[in-house]
Amino acid sequence: MRHSAKIFGFRNKDAERFPQMVVVAMSFICNARCIHCPNAATGFEATLKGRDRFMSWEVLKQITAQCAEHPTLMRISSFGEILMHPEAIDMICYILDNKKDKNVALTTNGSLLTAEKARQIMENGIRSIEFSVDAASRDIYEKIRVGLSWRDTLENIIECVEVRNQNNYRTKIMVSVIEQPANERMIEDILSFWNERVDKVLLRKMLSFKGIIKRPDHYQGYMQAATPCPFLWERLVVDPLGDVRGCVSDLKAELNIGNIIKTGLDKIWHAPLMEFYRKKHLSGKITDCPLCKDCVDLPYRSWNYNYFSALDEDI
Repeated sequence: MRHSAKIFGFRNKDAERFPQMVVVAMSFICNARCIHCPNAATGFEATLKGRDRFMSWEVLKQITAQCAEHPTLMRISSFGEILMHPEAIDMICYILDNKKDKNVALTTNGSLLTAEKARQIMENGIRSIEFSVDAASRDIYEKIRVGLSWRDTLENIIECVEVRNQNNYRTKIMVSVIEQPANERMIEDILSFWNERVDKVLLRKMLSFKGIIKRPDHYQGYMQAATPCPFLWERLVVDPLGDVRGCVSDLKAELNIGNIIKTGLDKIWHAPLMEFYRKKHLSGKITDCPLCKDCVDLPYRSWNYNYFSALDEDI
């Protein structure tokens, strides 16, 4: 899909002041070894040998305090599985207690989200729960999401929907599907299966992460390779140590722009390094950016706001 250059940049004044999305990466530990995951493919070698396994309360409280007064979406997602964190539910409830607009979303593989855990966070007003699933049958699911049980995950998702409906919670429940060789012939069946069970199904492009994951040549992107990356004007990632990364695909913290304990997210959002990357992207000199010069995933991102648009749709 072609994009007009006039749309590149901050989408509104709020986005210029503060990122529209702050990814709260609470866990670098995972109970799965998904075949499309770069961390699984490398044995989670990007972690700092244990220090960044789980986010501390100090870091979490700093993120929450800095995001609380902004309309930003706090997206609790990670380089591992969020619910592997032993205090994940308490932390999510803390965020919800302090972010009055409840603009908070959880991304999980669903294997550990029991009905009671789901009830706790939905009762506290979480805006969205997104289950990363990629399949609609046991054979495909367990081939892609190695180490997880299709039966357990399906049961958790169905119970989550039932708890939501029985209590009239406002939480949107979504499923995401990454199109890949293991499921590409069943995509329509997968979408149909989940559209009957949840509020929204997100179909995502497969990413390569600088060649760590082999993506078939016939997979088409959304836009031309020279198009600026929307993430630079949209989101930041805070890892378990409080270090802020300018890209969700920055597995090794190459673009570390600051630490939220020392510097506020509002200042980090306009740090010289961020402005340098934005300028280079807008001028077509993406190869001048060390983190981006070898990126092969730029065409597979979109300025069309699919995640935010999905959240905004009525249930």
